[in-house]
Amino acid sequence: MAAETFSFLADGGRELPATLWLPEGEARYVLQIAHGMTEHMGRYETLARELTARGAAVAGFDLRGHGRNGGDPKVASFGEGGWEASIRDMRQFFLLLEDWFPGAPHGMLGFSLGSFLLREYLGRYPEGVAGAAILGTGWQPGPVLRPIIALVRTQIPKAGFDGTTALVHQLSFGSYNRKFRPNRTKADWLCADEKQLNAYLGDPLCREDISAGLFWQLLDAMRRTGRRDAWGSWNRETPVLLLSGGEDPVGDFGKGVRKVKDFLEAAGIRDVELRLFPGARHDVLHDRDGAAARKALADWLEQRLGKASRA
Repeated sequence: MAAETFSFLADGGRELPATLWLPEGEARYVLQIAHGMTEHMGRYETLARELTARGAAVAGFDLRGHGRNGGDPKVASFGEGGWEASIRDMRQFFLLLEDWFPGAPHGMLGFSLGSFLLREYLGRYPEGVAGAAILGTGWQPGPVLRPIIALVRTQIPKAGFDGTTALVHQLSFGSYNRKFRPNRTKADWLCADEKQLNAYLGDPLCREDISAGLFWQLLDAMRRTGRRDAWGSWNRETPVLLLSGGEDPVGDFGKGVRKVKDFLEAAGIRDVELRLFPGARHDVLHDRDGAAARKALADWLEQRLGKASRA
């Protein structure tokens, strides 16, 4: 596997750090990754190594206010207008990869924060995506989300759009972590594998908190993508994999992910597969069954994209 790092010219002329992992020989298909909140693309190297061994090219960029980008090194934030800009970033990166790998099937993966970005992307740009892997996603009814959105909105004048408050932490990561009391760390909800969790907590490129503005943007996107009419513009021929931990609080311990599957099938999406890994928490690719989850993902990509490569 060869790895290349470069600066990607994103929406508005902004440069974002990106990574491309290449297989030996010609790529059979391409997987574009949108990573999760507070993390960065470097955490996908193990997955990339396993996929490139199967002949795939894997690529992604550090989202705005994450990883190797600037801003507060402890607080992840897209900035005002950053949610919409990030979707446009994904589109520009998609078109760049199309130029680099003409004719190769182009799949997309979104994890956690990236899963909601990908869900909105698929509604706006339904054509050309050969398969969509949606990891660590969830669903909450609008009436539940609306008062939380309004409460988080009140924190923006207090902290600034790119700052955070104790209440923002309590409503976001804190609410998830309380479900796993007694807590060893502030991020027990991410995964049960202590070695992997310690690596995440010790990673200088992983930020500790999210801004009030980003949390508000995410919650509002969760509300939009959870509506019954959110799936109508998706391409019904695009296969979808929903992969999550059975103990993931973002997916309401599987119930929210099953709801997403129900909505997709009701919208006429013809190929929807759901995989829940019992005992795994939110960061399913790095948890105790991480190797099995990555293999399930790789097998699905092989079946949906690898067999269609350059057909």
